[in-house]
Amino acid sequence: MNKRIYCALAAALCICMAVCGCAKEAPVAAGQYEEGENSEAGLRRTVLYYQDDDGFIVPVMKLIPWEEGIGKAALSNLVDTKENRAAATALGLKTTIPEGVEYTLRIRDDGVATIDLKGLTALPDKSSEQAMVTSIVNSLAEFPAIDAVTITLNGEKVTKLPNGTELKEAMKPFMLNAEEGDLSASADGAKPLTLYFANSSGSLNVPVTRYCEGGTGFKTAVEELIKGPDSAALMNSFPEGTELLSAELYDGVARVDLSGEFLAAQYVDGMAETAFDTLFLTASAIDDVYELDLFVEGEPCALTVNCMAPMYANTFQ
Repeated sequence: MNKRIYCALAAALCICMAVCGCAKEAPVAAGQYEEGENSEAGLRRTVLYYQDDDGFIVPVMKLIPWEEGIGKAALSNLVDTKENRAAATALGLKTTIPEGVEYTLRIRDDGVATIDLKGLTALPDKSSEQAMVTSIVNSLAEFPAIDAVTITLNGEKVTKLPNGTELKEAMKPFMLNAEEGDLSASADGAKPLTLYFANSSGSLNVPVTRYCEGGTGFKTAVEELIKGPDSAALMNSFPEGTELLSAELYDGVARVDLSGEFLAAQYVDGMAETAFDTLFLTASAIDDVYELDLFVEGEPCALTVNCMAPMYANTFQ
């Protein structure tokens, strides 16, 4: 082959490779958890569980540096240091592990992680203990290698913390923020639903466990969401009188049709957007969802046409 032609072909090939190498990555589908390293070099998107100012346990995505033993490193964000406290307070959150506590983490091949807490002093009350345990277990369970968590104190197995919180071996992720009276309802055969409500300021999306006799399907979940929360610290994002006309969840797409009363959301700043977010998150708690189509009386809802589905319930900026 003529050397000049060969060089031209080689140059063209290099240009092609350069163009292909600069192509943008496909976006992550909204609502799906990304396990690998994201576009921020050396950082991992990690969901951690904090307590908010009203006592609810809240999932928040935070970018943390990739490092060996990243599960242990992730929990360091929940320790009540001055830096962590300031970052959490800015979002209306609280850390859950007392300052000064040291810990080790060991993960077995069967997916059970054992975290040993050293120097844990008595927490103020049982609710603080429960918040710490839930926060630790659910945060660690976000990692694919961990299915359950055992907590030990100073190398010793214990069955209870000082204020009476039970420590079971190999604890699975906890259902979050069960509504008042719902634990007794569960004994009657009612099934748990995870619903998302915004807090009173609209700054956080809070998961709530509600036990329902109507099943655990998407239609039931939307009906319960429209009813609103039991707690006054959470917001009902659906105007009074709003009714559900239909709700379907199929092949990653959620479709919800509401009555005309929903249009009154336009008179409350941020209400329509919050309703969209909580609907999407509630659907995502049932199945993998990448799209939410919201209608009013069979017509596309103009109030939410520009809403973007949240990838995470809450995010550290």
